[in-house]
Amino acid sequence: MTLIALDDEPLALVLIETLVAQIPDFQLLATFTDAAAAADFLQKNTVDLLISDINMPDVSGLEFVRDLPDERPMVIFLTAYKEHAHEGFDLEVVDYLIKPVSPERFEKALKKAAELLDLRQKAEKSDIKPLAAEDHFFVFSGYLQVKITIADILYIESMGDYVKIHLANQKRPVMTLERLKNLTSRLETRGFRRIHRSFLVNLAKIEAQQKSQVCVAGVWLGVGESFQI
Repeated sequence: MTLIALDDEPLALVLIETLVAQIPDFQLLATFTDAAAAADFLQKNTVDLLISDINMPDVSGLEFVRDLPDERPMVIFLTAYKEHAHEGFDLEVVDYLIKPVSPERFEKALKKAAELLDLRQKAEKSDIKPLAAEDHFFVFSGYLQVKITIADILYIESMGDYVKIHLANQKRPVMTLERLKNLTSRLETRGFRRIHRSFLVNLAKIEAQQKSQVCVAGVWLGVGESFQI
């Protein structure tokens, strides 16, 4: 499993290097004290996991992760401040570690990321052919296999390694470990359209639209410049 680390404190990066070296099957590709350099590396390289500090002088780690594309790596936040934990989990990060972190706690977080990566890779190896005839498919949500009726899908929202499937007549979306690009491949022949890096929409459910947004079930969704309808 490959990873990079971002922290404005060089000593923190040395600690991360030391801890990662003690855990088999993890490869630390690079470390960065500068967020722009880390972003450039992520743009040019495939990375499974990002370990990032939050309080940095050039950019907040939270802002850095929010600005990454939806195909971003998994994220573990490592910080001295507890008050940002809820914001980190809102970004669907793998874990949130408080400095100073013990080797045991650090290893637990990395192994959790490895388990999620394994699940994602198994999902990507599964049959992702376009759903030409089926009127439904199943996804894992928690410990359950949930039936998703295609005609009931309003839109699908990317949350990094997860997606939220918003359904008609159901208040809570179904969250599953899946990439939006995979569902786009399966559903684009069934009347669905990618309108944003974060949204796949059932065109039949659009109630109103403007150049830069569409309304689905009373919710206005942004339309990206490269995804104009």
